[in-house]
Amino acid sequence: MKKYYPLFLIVISFLFGCSESTLPTEVRLDSSINRKNITVNTNSKFTMEPDLNADAGYQWDYFLSNTSVLKVDSTNYRPKSGNWNQVGGLTVETFYFCSKSTGQCKINLIEHRVWENNVSPINTVQFNVIVRR
Repeated sequence: MKKYYPLFLIVISFLFGCSESTLPTEVRLDSSINRKNITVNTNSKFTMEPDLNADAGYQWDYFLSNTSVLKVDSTNYRPKSGNWNQVGGLTVETFYFCSKSTGQCKINLIEHRVWENNVSPINTVQFNVIVRR
């Protein structure tokens, strides 16, 4: 049993890479971060919550310039009004980011309809993340 203990610790630390309880308070961003820089520590979390015109068929796509520095843990949707039964209205998409190592990563988000070719996105958000120790 003792010989499996180190393996167990490695697996647990891998599975919960950004889920340590000692992490700093989560930073919440919105579209006002456009064209700005933010600085975070390694193994910290932050969220980006842009408004989304989901009822009109739009979606946000993201592009990370350096996936060894930053990763997207998950995404989530909620109605901006808080009422799922409301017809129309904005949705808020939440991107959950986690910093992995020191360095820089540029994040580009575009709101568009994926089936429309050669059509510019209706909204873009670009910002740079600097990860330090």
